[in-house]
Amino acid sequence: MPIYWRGAALGTYWNTHDACSSGFTPRDPSMSPSAGRIIAHVSRGLTQSPYVSLSRSYAVALHYALETGTSQPTVHAPGYVYELEINGGSNVQLIDPVQEIAAAAPGPLAAVGYQHDGHPTVLLGVVSPLLAFFLHIPVKQPGVPTGVRLANVSPFIWGLAAALRDSEVLAIGNIPRACVIRREAVY
Repeated sequence: MPIYWRGAALGTYWNTHDACSSGFTPRDPSMSPSAGRIIAHVSRGLTQSPYVSLSRSYAVALHYALETGTSQPTVHAPGYVYELEINGGSNVQLIDPVQEIAAAAPGPLAAVGYQHDGHPTVLLGVVSPLLAFFLHIPVKQPGVPTGVRLANVSPFIWGLAAALRDSEVLAIGNIPRACVIRREAVY
């Protein structure tokens, strides 16, 4: 059975509420799933959605538990990493955000595509905040001797990169407590 992970940093709902007793619920289960909501959820962290984020990577969940909270976790106020086991009989609907975003991306004949128009290194800036300077490399304009601007990076690129970076899988709706194996304190 596949194992999934979820980090819960200080100051987050799932840090103060134990999903081992309640399972996971999305912030707004009444919202309709859509590619736009997936992109906003995975790339901008907008949790007002019908999704619960999971990762196939313990290291990613650990990073979220330790590095994204309101303060640094300690032994007395830890972050948590949840371990989940989800199988076909659990009635949990999982989707792959990479597949969903790619399927919704405009085709090659669209006036505005999903691609970026910057340097080859622009994706490094999208994937890592530590490399964000790659997003600020001026892009020379053809036929304009002094024309430069910053790269245009589509929301599709942001969503795809974030989902790949975080090894992300999304649950639509609730994840029952029977799927939550354990909660590990980390600091």
